[in-house]
Amino acid sequence: MKSLLSYAVIGDAKESQVKWTTLVLILGSALWVPATAQNLATPLITQPIDETRLVKLHGSVHPLAQARYDRGAVPDSFPAERVLLLLSRPAHRETALREFLSEVHQRGSASYHQWLTPPEYGQQFGPADSDIQTAESWLRSQGFNVSRVTKSKQFIEFSGTAGQLRKAFHTEIHQYNVQGETHYANASEIRALSPIV
Repeated sequence: MKSLLSYAVIGDAKESQVKWTTLVLILGSALWVPATAQNLATPLITQPIDETRLVKLHGSVHPLAQARYDRGAVPDSFPAERVLLLLSRPAHRETALREFLSEVHQRGSASYHQWLTPPEYGQQFGPADSDIQTAESWLRSQGFNVSRVTKSKQFIEFSGTAGQLRKAFHTEIHQYNVQGETHYANASEIRALSPIV
């Protein structure tokens, strides 16, 4: 079985033995918006997506995706059967999440061990539903098959081909031979749409 690896996976020695993993594309703080249990998230995507406004995602190439391991680009028809679009959060949402995590682990805190379900997490720290729908619509417009949005609203799962990934995210998927095993990863930094990032 082919493995499709990302920055989050390829570098760990234990993970290099995995035969199938997930390509995780890290896109956009614009999809994470303020939310509380009492208030709905405010949409941040308020204009049509402009295909000409691209932002380079620094750090989106794995350190082992190096020329010495590179065996070249895969064909455009190469299947990307389970790709996760990771929706990041702006700094103030990250701060709120870190505060929650600190309090939920701190003995004596009123929130100690008061865990959230994935839907509660999505409600408190996730993006507006309209932003998720916009991201899903954009993925579909690029020819991807959108499978689902996780209950935590943190990921959108989709599938397609290496050619679709190249066109949509402006990077090629290459084959790499690392320690005798074949892996796949993006060869250059991902470039994504400004309203999404």
